[in-house]
Amino acid sequence: MFDIGFWEISLIGVIALLVIGPERLPAVARTVGLWVGKMQRFVSNVKDDVNRELETENLKKMLGDQESQIQELKGIMNNVQKEVGEGVQKAQDSLDTLDSEQNKTADKKA
Repeated sequence: MFDIGFWEISLIGVIALLVIGPERLPAVARTVGLWVGKMQRFVSNVKDDVNRELETENLKKMLGDQESQIQELKGIMNNVQKEVGEGVQKAQDSLDTLDSEQNKTADKKA
């Protein structure tokens, strides 16, 4: 979090010892440690919340992309279904025409 080395921490300790005194220094150090721990947990919770929000946004984007792909596939399927139906109808018309021609030919022979 902070780029503090050994000598900086030693200097802060000596100054704290001189300002606070040796009797109260352990209690103050304990209190500072508790506050630092609370700050670290708070920062960690905020990071987790931000990561969850980003993940949620990514999932929403993926869901939107998939929905658009599904709509595109539905359109393609409808076009294919329409083309197949037209092909079947043309084949049925051709068969009906052949059947009627065969019936005419059979009637002429009879």
